[in-house]
Order: sequence, then C-alpha cells, then structure tokens
Amino acid sequence: MLCSSLRQVSARLVAGEVTSAELTERCLARAVNTRDLNAFITLTGQMARRQAAQADQRRHKGQSLGPLDGVPVSVKDNYCVEGALTTCGSRMLAGFRPPYTATVVQRLLAAGAVLVGKTNLDEFAMGVGTTDSYFGPTKNVWGSNVKYKLLPSSGESDSADDPPLPPRDDCRGLLHPRSLGSDTGGSVRNPAALCGLVGLKPSYGLLSRHGLIPLVNSMDVPGLMARSVADVTLVFNLLSAPDPLDSTCVPERRTPVSLGDDAGTVRGLRVGLPVEYHCPGMEQEVLQAWEETAERLSAAGATVTQVRNRGLHGH
Repeated sequence: MLCSSLRQVSARLVAGEVTSAELTERCLARAVNTRDLNAFITLTGQMARRQAAQADQRRHKGQSLGPLDGVPVSVKDNYCVEGALTTCGSRMLAGFRPPYTATVVQRLLAAGAVLVGKTNLDEFAMGVGTTDSYFGPTKNVWGSNVKYKLLPSSGESDSADDPPLPPRDDCRGLLHPRSLGSDTGGSVRNPAALCGLVGLKPSYGLLSRHGLIPLVNSMDVPGLMARSVADVTLVFNLLSAPDPLDSTCVPERRTPVSLGDDAGTVRGLRVGLPVEYHCPGMEQEVLQAWEETAERLSAAGATVTQVRNRGLHGH
C-alpha cells in the first residue's frame, strides 16, 4: 500500500479496502522502523491519528473532502504548523511551536490530508544532502549500508521529504504517498531525481510562501514530490491559488493544469540534449545513464537531437 501512488491510495480508501486510520498507523510504524534513515525530525502521531479518524468519519457519512481526504503526507520542517515542533534543522529553534500554519500546509489539511510528520533538512535549508542538519544526515535507502560519504542521502536540503524510493517490489524506504518540500536551488528536483520520484519546482508566485521559513525570499518556492506526474498535478492544482497573506503570490485565479489525453507518452515530443552537458571529467556511470535515457526516449517515440545552449543573452 505504501508503494502506491496518491491516486491509488485514494481509490482504495474510497473502496473501503483500507481506512485512513489503518494507513496512518502503517506510515507511522514504517517511519519508526526505518528510523536509521533519519528521514523525520518530528513525527506528529497524535495529530495524524486525530485527522485520520476524522477522515474516516467523513467518508462513512458520505462527506469525503476529495482525493486527498485521509491520505498521509509529510512536510519539510521549514514549514510552520500550528502547535507542532518546527526546527528548520537547527538547534536554534529547539522547542519552537508556531502559532499559525503555512498556507500551503493549511490547504493540504483543509483537503483532508493527514500530517504524519516533519522531515529532515539542512539547517535553515542551506546545504546539500542534510549534511548540515543539526539532527544529522538522511541516509539513502538505495545504499543505506554503504558509508555515507560514498552515497549521500537524497541530494539537497529536503533530502528526507521522500526518503529514496527503492524498486516497486521493495518499498521499505517509502513512508507515505507524497510530500511537501521547498526548492531554492534544487532541493526538490535533485532529491526526486535520486529517489525515483517526480519533483516539481513551480514558477515563483504560483504557490504561497506564507509560513515557509525563508532561505532566499526571492528564490524560495514550495515544491512537490510524489510517485507520479498525475499525483503532482493533483496536489499542484489544490495548492495553486492566490493568497492575500503573501504579496509575492500571483493574485489571479489560475486555470487548473490538465495532463490531457496523451499524458504518459512522449511520442511526438522533441527533446534537446545540450552538448555542453558532456563536460570533461563526467563520470562514466553518469554518461551511460544519460545515453540510456536518450535511447529510451527515442524508442518511446520522441525525437532526440543534440543542441547548443547559447545562454539567455541570445533570446
């Protein structure tokens, strides 16, 4: 169940194959049993159990709030959550419990999501691989038995937002269907790439930053990680809305993103591979992965061609 996509989990909740309370207990137990990965700074078990019970009651009465109702999620520990410990990965904020909840987190909770915990990050989100977290680095489940220096955690400051995802037949590292992170210089996209997940850094101003403890105000963006593009799209549409509490948030309502009938296929797409990315000293393993990806795109119907990146000054 924990290996399933958000949409699959939602469907099983609707079908009555599992309750939110049962799913929440599985997530909390998985988090405890994989404590050596150091993915979470704080588990919000009491809050999660209360939210799960409320979701089950709504569903029993036919009053479900939608596809996220009763689905466990986590948020990076630089988001304010009223009453929950919020450390930002720093000893400086030990014992801090915010008096309010970040807008994007509040929108998740209003949709019925169950918050199971706050995830690890570099101190104040400044760093790579949580090596600068006061609580220690997050391990990579792909190689958690390998020395950390040889295989860092998940890649950027929110490297615990979704602990690295193993193959589908071994999901001991997947703790919940989706997570809310933040991205300033790659802190959602890099971990997603190293974890086998989909990561999205939305354009600045599409998601509210109210309640996100800042690293760089002009660059920080709430980011999403989930199993699939469809899952990320679902949550993005939920969170993307004006917010009077964030003056940098685009004030106009947005048309929901639709994947269209051809979602899941690359047939007909033109993909450019910048030749500059084949730089001297590139690891052979990286180059091989690059070439294999290009071959798979081509085999799937995309047109793959080499291009030169002349920089923004040429546009």
